[in-house]
Amino acid sequence: MKRFVLFSLVCLLCGMVQAEYIPNTMWPYVYEDFTQGELVLKNGDKVRAAFNVHLLEGELHYLKDDKILFVATSRVKEVKIGDESYVPAEGKMMKVIAQDSTKYLLQCMLGDFEALVVGTGAYGASANTQAVRNLSSLEIGGKNIINHAMLLQNKDAGKELPIVTHRYFVIGDKCILATKKEVEKHLISNEESWSVFLKENKIKWRKDADLIKVLNFL
Repeated sequence: MKRFVLFSLVCLLCGMVQAEYIPNTMWPYVYEDFTQGELVLKNGDKVRAAFNVHLLEGELHYLKDDKILFVATSRVKEVKIGDESYVPAEGKMMKVIAQDSTKYLLQCMLGDFEALVVGTGAYGASANTQAVRNLSSLEIGGKNIINHAMLLQNKDAGKELPIVTHRYFVIGDKCILATKKEVEKHLISNEESWSVFLKENKIKWRKDADLIKVLNFL
């Protein structure tokens, strides 16, 4: 009996591991499926729909009947997708990790499509002519194909998509990559108090909890 229970637990754990969601070129989205949420536009209008965030350019997509449509980022104030919130920054939808009045710590997720067509990665770098040509020929779900049912049928048929994740501080109208170098270059006015803060907190720049401390300091 004990062996059977142990075997069942192992199978359950294996199933959980196998079920981990990995985006691909046919389903290049943050979420495994479109999720109900509420969009607040800059003009004050509110829209209820099923949303997702596309990993090519950080666009907000939503379902209308069985078509996948997008909302121009410039029109968006904020959107809640399930239990997570997104706001626009640098022309992309970024997830809110922490917020304090008008200050944000945001997470930006993008697919490294260039790594698939060039083999070098570094999404966001200037692409050469061949890379642009190869990318335009790549079949990308939500771009070349906007029929939701068709995408679902071919959901696992694409190439696995590498993901590049960055954190940003947004302070007023400034959006700064959450690294020590960029913060010191653009956001620090009092170097003495900043030095004291760093000595007291020993910030690890890849930990959200530490980045929240920096957000509170700024």
